[in-house]
Amino acid sequence: MKSDKSMSKAIFLDRDGTIIEEMGYINHFSRIKPLPEAVKAIKLLKKLGFKIIVITNQAGVAKGYFNERQLVEMNNWMLELFEKKGASIDGLYYCPHHPEGKIEQYRIDCHCRKPKPGMVKKAVVEFGIDLTKSFIIGDRLSDIALAKSLRMFSIFVLTGYGTGEYVRNKGNLSPKPDLILNNILQAAQVINKFNLMQN
Repeated sequence: MKSDKSMSKAIFLDRDGTIIEEMGYINHFSRIKPLPEAVKAIKLLKKLGFKIIVITNQAGVAKGYFNERQLVEMNNWMLELFEKKGASIDGLYYCPHHPEGKIEQYRIDCHCRKPKPGMVKKAVVEFGIDLTKSFIIGDRLSDIALAKSLRMFSIFVLTGYGTGEYVRNKGNLSPKPDLILNNILQAAQVINKFNLMQN
């Protein structure tokens, strides 16, 4: 996709382990806990003119741990928590599928489950996003693989599953992220430096 001045730039964020605490399959509002550094990071990124888009695999629906209605309610609850803290999120996309799911209607090999690009492509259409000016930030290698498939800049964070992945691979992550940073706030600060250099 060609760069266009009229298009938006965006930060695509993983949910669990990147902007909220990693709790495994989150099935209740009480387990949704925004990371303090995520609130600060989103505020900074919004000031830089980025759309904030959350993209999250939620196989718990396919596996029967919670239903899609509950997932939507919990996502909306999370969005409200960030909004109240002054860190508004522009869009949220989720994939409820898994090819080995217990619930038949969600047991499919879909185009939206990361590292497949379905959620990002949907956001591109709905928000008019220029991927050449956008970033993907996450704590899983599937986030990095997604970024690579779309030729986007990727940042791997050591929150959530990040540290475990890093240690397990002895630092040699594959696919290789463009940057490995401690958390989303550090990522936002680095993006801010990029922005200052380009202006």
